[in-house]
Amino acid sequence: MARETRAERRLRTREELVESAMRLFAERGVAATSVEAIAEAAGYSRGAYHSNFENREEILDAVVDHVVGSVGPELVAVLRGEGSVLDRLAAYVRGFLLYCARRPVQTRALVAVVAHRAAAAAGVYDELVAASLADVVALLEEGQRNGELRHFDPVMMASMLRRTLDAEGLRVAHGAPVDAVSDELVATFCRATRSAP
Repeated sequence: MARETRAERRLRTREELVESAMRLFAERGVAATSVEAIAEAAGYSRGAYHSNFENREEILDAVVDHVVGSVGPELVAVLRGEGSVLDRLAAYVRGFLLYCARRPVQTRALVAVVAHRAAAAAGVYDELVAASLADVVALLEEGQRNGELRHFDPVMMASMLRRTLDAEGLRVAHGAPVDAVSDELVATFCRATRSAP
């Protein structure tokens, strides 16, 4: 078996530190998790942490990138896919909540990072929400153009959907029944956006 190169070892160390941070953020929250705890839980020294991350924000970014990278492309593909706008909206809601049910640690870690950043700087949550809305807004606008959806502010509706999904995704990650939560949210947002018959 070939020995790991220095670059491969560094990448593995970084990935293990991110996994450790995710588990601890999910269990304890960000503020209660020290650099030492992250390194120790991954089996490394504080020095290994500092050779991979210049500051705390970098590991928070790495956790967000890891989680969003594992679910984001799939959700974007659903929004940009085929079918009616309401079918795609339903698939987006169900896909996100199913991810939360299957990946509770990642979900709780992401919510912990977002909550930490929102508490540390007013408006950060709003910025994070706005950054994740472009594809949802585009879907809602498509539905309004083709007459499938009624007239409403698509940015506001997308923001309400994102905030609701964050809250309900956390409940699902803590064991709430994913099918029941998904059904209720799909019904609610479809009724709220559908054009009158």
